[in-house]
Amino acid sequence: MKELVDVLIKVLDEEIVVYKKLLKNLDEKTDVLVNGDIKKLDEITKEEQSITETLVKLENLREKVIFNIAHKKDKSGIDVSQILEFLEGQEKEVLEEKRNKLVNILEKIKEKNMLNSRLIKDSLDYINLNIDLFTNRDSNLTYGKGKKNEQTASFFNKQA
Repeated sequence: MKELVDVLIKVLDEEIVVYKKLLKNLDEKTDVLVNGDIKKLDEITKEEQSITETLVKLENLREKVIFNIAHKKDKSGIDVSQILEFLEGQEKEVLEEKRNKLVNILEKIKEKNMLNSRLIKDSLDYINLNIDLFTNRDSNLTYGKGKKNEQTASFFNKQA
C-alpha cells in the first residue's frame, strides 16, 4: 500500500507542475485577450491543447493508482480525500498537502477561465455591435426605386 501511496504522491506532484503551467498559460491568455493579439492567442491555444493532453494522461494514471489503492482496501469509487482516511503519519500529511495544493491551483484556474470567458464574450459582443452598426441590420433597407435610407448616411457622416 505504501508504494501505491508514494506513486500517487508523485503523480499529484506532476499534476501540480502541469496545472501551474496551465495557470501561467491562462494568465498570458488574459493579457492577449485584453490586447487583442490574435496571432499570440493562436499560439497560446495550441500550447494549452498540449498541456491538456498531458493532464489527461496524468489524470488517467492517477485514477489507476486510486483504483489499485481502493482494490487493496476492498473499496470502490474512492477519491484522494477518502484515501486520507486510511493513512496515518507523514504519508497522510504529505498526501493532504499535495491534494490541497492541487485544489487551490484548480480554483485559480477556474477563476481565470471565467475571466477569460467574459473577455471573449465581451469581445464578441463588441464585434457584433460593430457588425450591426456597419450593416445597419435593424433598419429597413430598400434598394432601387424606394426611399433612400437616410439613417446609414447620417451614421457615416457623424463618424467622419
